[in-house]
Amino acid sequence: MEPARPWNAPSSSRWRESRRRNPERSLWMQPVIHHSKSAWKVLSLGLLAAWMGCGGDPLQEPPASRQEALVDGYNLVVTGVSPTTVAPTSAVTFSATIKNAGNVATPAGIVHGLSFWVDGTQVSWSDTHTSSLAPGASVTLTANSGPAGTKLWTAPATAGDHTLLAHVDDINRLPAETSESDNQYSVPLSVTPAATCSDRVRNGTETGVDCGPDCGPCEWPFTAVPRTTLRNSAKRVYAHWHYYPVSLGNTNPTSNDYYELNYIAVNGEGGVHAAYGGMMRERPLPRLPRTETDWRLRDAKDEIELAARIGIDGFYLNLWTDSDVNNGAVWTRAKTIVDAASQVGGFDIVPNFDMTILGTGSQTGDQDLMIRILGQLKSSAALLRRPDGKYVVGLFNPAAQGRTAAFYATVKQRASTELGMSLYLVPVFLGTGSTALFEEYRSVGDAYAGWGTAVPVTTAGYSGSLKTKAAGYGKSWMHPMSSQDYRPKDRAFWEARNSLTLRSIWENVIADGLDEVQIVTWNDQHEHHNIRPSTGKQWPAYDMTAYYIQWFKTGTRPTVERDVLYYNHRIHSQSLVPTTQTSANLAVCKAGCPATNDVELVGFLTSAGRLEITQGTTTYGEDKTAGGVQAIRTALAVGTPTFRLKRSGATVVEFQSMHPIVGSSAYQDLLYRAGSSARAALPSCAASCANGEARCRLCPGEPMWLKR
Repeated sequence: MEPARPWNAPSSSRWRESRRRNPERSLWMQPVIHHSKSAWKVLSLGLLAAWMGCGGDPLQEPPASRQEALVDGYNLVVTGVSPTTVAPTSAVTFSATIKNAGNVATPAGIVHGLSFWVDGTQVSWSDTHTSSLAPGASVTLTANSGPAGTKLWTAPATAGDHTLLAHVDDINRLPAETSESDNQYSVPLSVTPAATCSDRVRNGTETGVDCGPDCGPCEWPFTAVPRTTLRNSAKRVYAHWHYYPVSLGNTNPTSNDYYELNYIAVNGEGGVHAAYGGMMRERPLPRLPRTETDWRLRDAKDEIELAARIGIDGFYLNLWTDSDVNNGAVWTRAKTIVDAASQVGGFDIVPNFDMTILGTGSQTGDQDLMIRILGQLKSSAALLRRPDGKYVVGLFNPAAQGRTAAFYATVKQRASTELGMSLYLVPVFLGTGSTALFEEYRSVGDAYAGWGTAVPVTTAGYSGSLKTKAAGYGKSWMHPMSSQDYRPKDRAFWEARNSLTLRSIWENVIADGLDEVQIVTWNDQHEHHNIRPSTGKQWPAYDMTAYYIQWFKTGTRPTVERDVLYYNHRIHSQSLVPTTQTSANLAVCKAGCPATNDVELVGFLTSAGRLEITQGTTTYGEDKTAGGVQAIRTALAVGTPTFRLKRSGATVVEFQSMHPIVGSSAYQDLLYRAGSSARAALPSCAASCANGEARCRLCPGEPMWLKR
């Protein structure tokens, strides 16, 4: 919606262009109120005083009070702009966060315009946001066009310093703002040569030697290849996205957070989880509440960024409903991930129907629901399509509730006739699928995949044999990648042997020349096999996965450039008898048995060295004669383990676990905790956690973990 034009102004498009190109626009082209608001308010006060016959003096208020009277209303300001460092000749799309600093909501239906200027020249603008902005609320706007008809600004070919300015309400579409003096925000803009990431010299945008924003986190022990290299690889890595986002309600994680109060707390959700001590033993690394109204979308984009950074190509998105009724807005969570991926670009979404949960009471009703969901997602740009245009669709546990190949043949046919969608179906079998299942879904499955089992691989050629088996049915094979699996609610666990499950499966997949992998999972907090950073498992599963994905996709084992130690252990022995939880409610081992009770230390070493684990007065160590990935383990003992790397008798790295091992517990807790020397705890965490403060859960790792 535009301001009204003067009777003799140019046509709408030309008028808008002239106003954008000329910020010091002639007075006739601007609403008078824009320039006279302050004067009118002062005049009004003076007239009122004169009318009362007091000359104005008795009506004068204290300065603070007078100022408050003058600023009642809405007021837009810019609080941040990005990017501020770009490479020469790069095509740049600017974004900025605007905030309503006033005490009244901005009007809906009017464009909240924003323009971007480099060294005084307008280069782009955003003119699509028309939603009302509440007092104190913020929203990030991204350029969508510009004077040259494009949202992109091309950086100069030579390095240098420039000035970037963002101007909100740039052509005064919102003339009732309380202040026009704070609409602009400027920052230095640096055109810096791209980082080399591999010359063992700090240069470009690097914040450390061969590490930093464009080269991968300095917390990684290896030098990361560019994201485009991973994305362009013929090998693909997907991750299963379940329905547990970073935040469920955008609430304070230390006080009224749903994860804390209902999933982790023993008596959460009305006490339904009390028998086994709560449904979860950890939660996603928390963040502080966001002020933006689109916080779900921003969280989703941050998750996608985090996944894409390590080479994940997309999410197999768990779907079983298109309703938010009585399920905590599950459909909105899923749809938000799709929307975020479509906006971000370069990240795939595969609708993955959870046939275990999906159920309307009839097979026809189930098919109706699947078609309805696909119809609502069809227009999303992020949906993965094959070169022939077919939409890739997953079927988790396709045999659930007696569904046969004929059931899915009908879904395929209806999607084609009713939606114009040709489907490429990927049954995801429990475990790795039996021969009977391979036979049953041969006619409708276009590729096969498995959910896998979270236990170490001990047989050479294991994943390759499954690839060969699937090929015998004319199908490709997507291999499952697990880290651990512990389900208090289901009274079950699979023995992962610390990080060995993750490491052994990846090394088996790479050795056997697999082409496609699905990580089980990205964020299923209920079954605790998520690799997304969390309060208990922290970053190691994520960081190690980054290492193995790069190896998998490039065919070259990454060189370890920085010494990093990763530990992994439970907080009590599996044999410990809880003081409150009854034996009938204890989790039992389902595979990989018997359970082990070890503390593990994995060193990503630049060269030979000695790895040590100290528990109490006992130190266990091993000399490693080469660098690379090296591991040791020793029996778990009560106390807080200390981990150490030595060379030539001198300590190179030393740090403690964030997770003390206890000798008594009210409830069983078989989750493997983890941590690393590269992402240590905040200094004040020890005392906070020792005192049992709720803030303790904010401590491990980095509180603003999504802002990397």
